[in-house]
Amino acid sequence: MDILSSIVWIKSGAAKATPVKFAPDEEELNSLIAKNGIHDNDEDDDKSKDADMDVEKQDDKIDQDDDDDNIVIPGVGPIAMHASNSDDPLLEIKDDGEDSDAEDFYIRSDDNLIVAAHIEDDTSSLEVYVYNDKEGYLYVHHDILMLHMPLCLTWLDYDVKNTNSVNYVAVGSMEGVIELFDVDLVDQMEPIYTFGKKSRKKKIKSSKKSSKKSGEGHDAAVLDLSWNKLVRQILASSSADATVVLWDLSQMKMALHLNKIHEKQIQSICWHPTEPQNLLSGSADQTVCLVDCRDANNKNNQHRWTFDSDIERVAWNTFDSNQFLASTENGYVYAMDIRQTTIPVFSLAAHSGAVTGLCLSSTVPGFLMTSSFDETVKIWDVENGNVTFIAERQFPTGRINTCLANPDFPFTFAIGGQSKGLQIWDCTENSNVRSRFGSRAKFEMVEVASAETEATEPKVSSFPTTTPNVTSAVLKAQRKKLSKKNK
Repeated sequence: MDILSSIVWIKSGAAKATPVKFAPDEEELNSLIAKNGIHDNDEDDDKSKDADMDVEKQDDKIDQDDDDDNIVIPGVGPIAMHASNSDDPLLEIKDDGEDSDAEDFYIRSDDNLIVAAHIEDDTSSLEVYVYNDKEGYLYVHHDILMLHMPLCLTWLDYDVKNTNSVNYVAVGSMEGVIELFDVDLVDQMEPIYTFGKKSRKKKIKSSKKSSKKSGEGHDAAVLDLSWNKLVRQILASSSADATVVLWDLSQMKMALHLNKIHEKQIQSICWHPTEPQNLLSGSADQTVCLVDCRDANNKNNQHRWTFDSDIERVAWNTFDSNQFLASTENGYVYAMDIRQTTIPVFSLAAHSGAVTGLCLSSTVPGFLMTSSFDETVKIWDVENGNVTFIAERQFPTGRINTCLANPDFPFTFAIGGQSKGLQIWDCTENSNVRSRFGSRAKFEMVEVASAETEATEPKVSSFPTTTPNVTSAVLKAQRKKLSKKNK
């Protein structure tokens, strides 16, 4: 298993130019050791002494070998060996690569960061990439080891205790907890804060299974996160336990538990772009719900739309705040007007598999990107409700789990799937994209050779009639791989 389960872009200028390397003092180190249950004992002391003796023997051997450093080859003369190029008097350029490493560690003002949730066999991590759209370079800057399996990410720059700008990423996990990490901190050993620390259930001898839930947070995997950019201290999370939780970042605690909006797992949530009290959610119960969080559990404040397949992703149209998009497990995309309950603005048979990526540009009118378990990414023009297929590209990632647009360059996408790591696609390499959206873009497009193959135009249709009985596409695939491994 080698999966990228989620990706989040970080806009240029948000990261520190020189990230801080975590260097715990003795007190912090002892606290970390105690927290992870590591204790000294006599057996460890004995092993340590044996290891020290082995090191001393190796040092003695190295000292003996040092006498043979000057190697003599007949007809050539002695060859001196130096530990560093800077010690060699014959070298004019004494470059050990340190300058290059220092340059890679430095983050330029026009660099974007990409944080990718990477799951490989039994280990999980966050990989922090540096990407520059103008120069085209991409590399891993540092990574963060994860104790819990990460499923979803969101970026935020709010910290009530820090008046300076911050660069945080929140991580929702399979275990139901949410962890907050500082992206500007290298070699960190634990999150800044963990939300949803569940109290352990006491084992009670009974033939019936206990249905008691924990007092705070989720009781199943966290499937999506959404930070409220208008009410900046609020972070929303949705879960496989069919609930939504609002977290107060100013007090680092749960503010509200919404448990009456869906009957099955909630796979996608999104705050309204201009009305901070309104939250949109999509669920495996085949419904999308718009809820006023000021009185969220009151059904009179809930507006609902029913579809014929599980909802995978939801997104708002920032050019029309009365319109949202929803993608489904059976490959369709719908645009709905919140003032109507049944008739879609348009419906689109976009893919042959679950549509797990749904990006409607906030800067280029009508520019829609979709990605799917059918291993393709497609570009559409949906301006004024008229749908036109523009371009398509297939990636070697297997099933695509996530696809997001660069916040600074809306035609550049990061893609992650079941294999092959992080993929970047600048879709302006396609001539159809350039000709269609060039006049709507706020920056000049550079013409490059097209690398796409022509694809037949997918059908734009009314509501589909098939009803696959499938739960969350991403979560189900991951669980299936884990169950095979456990067997």
